[in-house]
Amino acid sequence: MNDLFSSFQASSKEEWIAILKKELKGESIDTLNKINRVEEIAFPAYFHREDQQTNFSDPGLAPYTRGIQSKNNDWTIATTFRITDLKETNREIVAALMAGTDHLVLEATNADAIDFHVLLNEVGLSFIHTTFRAKTNQQVNQFLVFAKEAPVLIEYADNDELLKAHLPDYLDKNPNLKLYHVDASLVQQAGGTTWQELSIALAEGHELLIKLLEKGIDIDTAAATIHFTFGIGSKYFFELAKIRAFRTCWAQIVSAYSPQHTCSLAATITARTGFLNTSLKDPYTNLLRQTTEAMSVVLGGIQHLNIQPYDWYSTNPNTAFTRRMATNISLLLKEESYLQIVLDPAGGSYALDALTETIAERAWSSFQWIERNGSISQEEVRQALASEIEEKAAMRVAEIKDKTEKRIGINIFPNPEQVENSWKALPACWNNLKPLILEQAL
Repeated sequence: MNDLFSSFQASSKEEWIAILKKELKGESIDTLNKINRVEEIAFPAYFHREDQQTNFSDPGLAPYTRGIQSKNNDWTIATTFRITDLKETNREIVAALMAGTDHLVLEATNADAIDFHVLLNEVGLSFIHTTFRAKTNQQVNQFLVFAKEAPVLIEYADNDELLKAHLPDYLDKNPNLKLYHVDASLVQQAGGTTWQELSIALAEGHELLIKLLEKGIDIDTAAATIHFTFGIGSKYFFELAKIRAFRTCWAQIVSAYSPQHTCSLAATITARTGFLNTSLKDPYTNLLRQTTEAMSVVLGGIQHLNIQPYDWYSTNPNTAFTRRMATNISLLLKEESYLQIVLDPAGGSYALDALTETIAERAWSSFQWIERNGSISQEEVRQALASEIEEKAAMRVAEIKDKTEKRIGINIFPNPEQVENSWKALPACWNNLKPLILEQAL
């Protein structure tokens, strides 16, 4: 096997381009150079080894560009539940666990106390992961008492409130606890770019690190308590490269504080499908969209995948079906495509490596601007970033309206069947920006 590569003659870049030109049959090779106007990034569809600028480390090694895992590419299958009637929600949870779910996302719908003994009856939390989206810090405290040492991720809108509530005491009791959350998916849902999403995640994550260090928590523990959620857009290669780029940048931030353990540089990432490209008028096209979206972030190497029911915010939902289909997408990617087995399945693509570097550079530059201007907590900084995201959202809408960007069932090939369904109001996005749903924008 050591002589495998010597058995094949390497081609020079000139020879390779000559072959490409021949295959194009008269078309200009420039047709292979793609430019994403919204992202403001050029993406050549071909690269040669001579173009490679950086040799990334192996999977499982810092700065974790190629993933934090060294044995496989596995991820958890996260399924979302709104906490309403406790017994009925429990029935739905048990059914989902029997159908392949191994990660529960529990979403509180009000500020009332929750009887988790009823909600999670016969559920072994220690054998799965659980994300709890709380409305109050009292609910967070209540859940942490119930969960004990089970793997838990907390999503709460106000990290500062959690910092004041003495909840860090739980960190000593539960090494599997991710208490502080940075939700960058709210940038993506508002119409932002990959690098805007990353730069805001980096800035908010860095601010959390500083606050935890100021409370006397060491850098290794502080980094281990933070987890990130990213949205998933429709640009397959950009979404894949985005995940890799974030890990690189986050490792650079944490390393500046000299952690004792290299694993502290590794970011815990949940990828969550949103509704920007979702269609209620042509609902089944969403299954195709969610499959390619999920595949892109799986290839990027995430820990948790949350495919939300595509009709989660509709007036006429069929949640039993859409939730099961969401679970099945992950099962297909695992049990039929075996993407959980291969480490860094996208490794070896020079074009993706270059795109990863480009997105990382844009995100890092934006992050540096945020830091120079007083951190992400400054109102002037937030307003400037929000205005830039709104500009990108407007560009996305314009491209859909003039069909520069095509979406089946949204702006081309409309569904001939009339579907009686419409959108409910989505929660506000980052900095109270309006959620963008392209179907609604037409």
